[in-house]
Amino acid sequence: MCFDLQFTLHLVILYFVLGHVCSAETSERIVGGSAVTQKKYRYYVRLHNQGQFMCGGSLVRNNAVLTAAHCVKGTNVKALRIHADTIRLSDAGVVRSVKNALVSKSYNGGILNYDVAVLILSSAIPSSSFTAIPLNKKAVTSGTSCLVIGHGYTTEDGAVAQVLQEVWVPVINRATCQHKYRGVGTITGYMMCASVPGKKDSCGGDSGGPMICNGQQAGIVSWGKGCAQVKYPGVYTDVSKVYDFIEKVLAQYP
Repeated sequence: MCFDLQFTLHLVILYFVLGHVCSAETSERIVGGSAVTQKKYRYYVRLHNQGQFMCGGSLVRNNAVLTAAHCVKGTNVKALRIHADTIRLSDAGVVRSVKNALVSKSYNGGILNYDVAVLILSSAIPSSSFTAIPLNKKAVTSGTSCLVIGHGYTTEDGAVAQVLQEVWVPVINRATCQHKYRGVGTITGYMMCASVPGKKDSCGGDSGGPMICNGQQAGIVSWGKGCAQVKYPGVYTDVSKVYDFIEKVLAQYP
């Protein structure tokens, strides 16, 4: 299925603004999952830029969203909108503008290290339309099965999913992931990896969305080589490693 030309052009512009090139080999996505038919993940939100869907995110408070830095770095905050309480791209849900988009000085767009951002919304999401996701403070044990949700591609060369998708993937040992990506990309101490090789993974459009382990958000969809490739697992920002930054921002913007 061909990807919408306007959206593709917008993606290319965004990636150049962010300082790295979007290619078919480096993406963020959900493959091998299933459609979400009920609004059971009330913390999930969509991030739109100038009216176009770009990334996912999660509500950690009624007026604060956690997402990936590469989704917002270099963008015009006034053009950003958050869509909450919806599982279909065709549904607007509860919409809020973004007042502040905070990215750590430690963020490195070249290798997507410290790929985390906190968005402070213009006004709170009604309590009837969301449930905040608690954040994980400790490293997740390898082998732990974790939930990833998003509207990303369902195949490597596909298109965004019109209905929210969910998939369960096991966490992969960081040393193992570093070995797999040797010569291809850098797996730092601020990253974690997960996938079912060749079968289940995140994909393009899932960026910024949450990885939930043991009922808490442990990761943020960040990057990867291809989608659901046998050799290369998906790479996520390790929330336990950037937790202090998140809490500092939330304390500054109550």
